[in-house]
Amino acid sequence: MVFERSHFRADPVSVRAALQRFEQGSVLGPLGADHRDCVLLVLAEVLNNVAEHAYAGDAGPVAVALRLRGRSIEARVVDRGGVAPALGIGRACDPLALPEGGFGTGLIRTLASGICQESRMGCNILQFRMDVDNVA
Repeated sequence: MVFERSHFRADPVSVRAALQRFEQGSVLGPLGADHRDCVLLVLAEVLNNVAEHAYAGDAGPVAVALRLRGRSIEARVVDRGGVAPALGIGRACDPLALPEGGFGTGLIRTLASGICQESRMGCNILQFRMDVDNVA
């Protein structure tokens, strides 16, 4: 099992730098380009939601942990912002009722599985899994 984590501020520059580190890191680096790009796309959407909605544009702390377990990438994102928009897990939702039309939310729901979103002890916690089948 391969594990990687990072702590940074939820602002556009720091998010981009973290995504670049993950792209070359021990978890995503060995993946084929298609799978790596899909995971990075979902992470980018999640982190942008944290920056834009949970912190409402104020750059607060965020922690991301990635783990390669078998043929799955497991991710955990934790922030201390306000309540992030719900991803509508386990139910159909109207995309037009979501912030900005819900396009990022729909993308996350389509590409990731095992999504669990909760607020606990002042933290927003989002976990998800993505299957990969071409680990190098």
